[in-house]
Amino acid sequence: MPLISTPDAILRIKKLIENKQGDAGRLQYISERLQNGKKLFHSDHIYLTNKISAEVIPIQIKEPTEYDEKIKDVKRLIGLKFGDPGRLRYILQTLEKNKELYHSDDIYLESKIEQFHEYTQGKKIKRKVRIPKQEPIREEFYESVEEQPKIEQPAQDIPEKLQGIEEAVLSQEPKQTSDLFDLIDDTPKVDLEIQQEREKISKLKHNHEQIKIQHDELSQLIAYRQEYEQKINQEKEILEKEIRIEQQKVKEKDELVADLIKNQSKLLQSKTEREVLLEQINIDKEKSENQLLEMQKELDELKEEYESLKKEIDSKKQNLEEQIKDQKEKNQKLREESEEE
Repeated sequence: MPLISTPDAILRIKKLIENKQGDAGRLQYISERLQNGKKLFHSDHIYLTNKISAEVIPIQIKEPTEYDEKIKDVKRLIGLKFGDPGRLRYILQTLEKNKELYHSDDIYLESKIEQFHEYTQGKKIKRKVRIPKQEPIREEFYESVEEQPKIEQPAQDIPEKLQGIEEAVLSQEPKQTSDLFDLIDDTPKVDLEIQQEREKISKLKHNHEQIKIQHDELSQLIAYRQEYEQKINQEKEILEKEIRIEQQKVKEKDELVADLIKNQSKLLQSKTEREVLLEQINIDKEKSENQLLEMQKELDELKEEYESLKKEIDSKKQNLEEQIKDQKEKNQKLREESEEE
């Protein structure tokens, strides 16, 4: 049986409902469960499979994690500018990378979220509070004066003019109608003054809350600064240690360079001596070559003399041989002649 995705299944259910193919109520119920990512009952699953002739691949709804909730809160704080924007952005980047926050940043975030909830809760309470409007004093007020009703003592925050009216009622001292009407005419003004005083108190409370929030932020900033200074000191110690190590390495390299320079000077001296020796050798070589040339020349002269002497000797030898031969012939003739005689 083919597999289809949940959105395709919802579209097919919609077509079935439009074409009135099946129980519309049951199909609508199945569609709503699929849209909400809920698992179908076994009977509904079989019913849907028979209707659309396919298996539905359920949607995997990802449950929100603690990181997701924190990211949502941090984005809300940044959007409302509630806290240090730079630090909140750093916390947001850390959470988006699924990294663990520093302990101080975690405490800072929790305190800001708690302050924000308290602040928003306070605003909701303030919005719900309504100042009751005082009903205007009518002619029935004078009838109530004659009946001498029991009236509670006025609160301390009621203006003096309103207290004057209530004191007149309590003491049963009749006042002139004109004075009472003057007091009644001043009632809206008194209400306005009460409203203004309450607004001032509300502003003062708001300013006090803002100062408290700023004080908390200052405390958090001081704690963050102290922690940051501690980290800087640690980094400073590490850097100083590394600098000392590098200085030691530089010192060793300087000593090595000094040795190299010293060896280089010795090498230059040796090279100079070698060049002097080579020059002396070349001079001696030239002298030897000259001597060899002279000796070769003398040898060639001797060779020439030897050749000339050899030729001379050969010629003399040949002459002698000829003379000897002639003499032998003469002797032979003489011997023959003597024998004949």
